[in-house]
Amino acid sequence: MASPPVWAMVLLLLVATQLPDIIDKPLAWTVALLPSGRMLAHSLVVSLPMLTVVVLLAARWGYVRSAAVFSAGYLSHIAGDFYPIVWLGTEYYFFPNLFWPLSAANPDRTPSFAAHSPDSLLSLVVPMAVFGLAISYSLATVYQRHGRSFAEIPPR
Repeated sequence: MASPPVWAMVLLLLVATQLPDIIDKPLAWTVALLPSGRMLAHSLVVSLPMLTVVVLLAARWGYVRSAAVFSAGYLSHIAGDFYPIVWLGTEYYFFPNLFWPLSAANPDRTPSFAAHSPDSLLSLVVPMAVFGLAISYSLATVYQRHGRSFAEIPPR
């Protein structure tokens, strides 16, 4: 089966890296079904079996590369949220959430979207710069893969 276009992989990666928060934050902070915004979709006990099913189904349908990209993006989000475990170990407040439902999850200390909004626009500079670089790199890759350089793009 032919590989999907590069832009589709970039979009898949973008969705996968945000999916744990897209699932958990509204369930915890909007409808209060979960005590923490790092619980259900952030749990390795839940996510590893789910990703295994995704990979097996994708392999059956010929989308192994897409499943690998999705899984890597999804797991990178979890790693990004739980990296304090590296130096705090089990003392990290959210450590039990990583193994929910096998361990009781710790609730969020500030369970709302408003509590997690940036204090100022200046605090968004670094994330926006990283996002801009990622988009620029992705666009450059798409153009290179399709055999066009930026010099060949016709002006409007």
